Amino acid sequence: MSEFEAYSSELLTSAKKFLTEAKVNDLKAEKQRLLRSALTHVFFFLEAQLNYLASHFAKSADFSVVERSLLTERDIALVKGRFVLTDKTKFYRMEDRIEFLLARFSADLEASKSTWFSDLTSSIKVRNRLVHPKEAHSISEAEVEKALLAVLACLSEMYIAIFGKKFPPAALGLHIGPET
Repeated sequence: MSEFEAYSSELLTSAKKFLTEAKVNDLKAEKQRLLRSALTHVFFFLEAQLNYLASHFAKSADFSVVERSLLTERDIALVKGRFVLTDKTKFYRMEDRIEFLLARFSADLEASKSTWFSDLTSSIKVRNRLVHPKEAHSISEAEVEKALLAVLACLSEMYIAIFGKKFPPAALGLHIGPET
């Protein structure tokens, strides 16, 4: 396991531990701190996994410069009559990157999105409310659980499409699993 894969795994474990701690905490402020930590860590984990998956194809000649731009989150420029990737960052919506990879590798994009995609979309809205606050709000255990399960289902579907096998940590669901 590479250092990056270990880091990614640690993010997932942290999200699950924060959720577990939140479930047994009766202090409202502390519970919210733990739920916010769990939610942000699960999205850190998803971003790390998306970048890991994209890294497999970032230099592939099978992908156009536009597709590699999306995979690497790098901007495109016209240089001497050719489009090339630049070092300038260009961010794409997480949902767009996920849908691109699924559309590229799965036989049926809509079937591969199943119910997890709408759960992921609603979880992204919860995350956005948290990281771009315009008013005070609380998040619930159910919202964090839904986000965690949607992320795991998303990655499992992406692994099936790309590698032909499920994402192994998805089998644990919300459980942390054995400590390594």
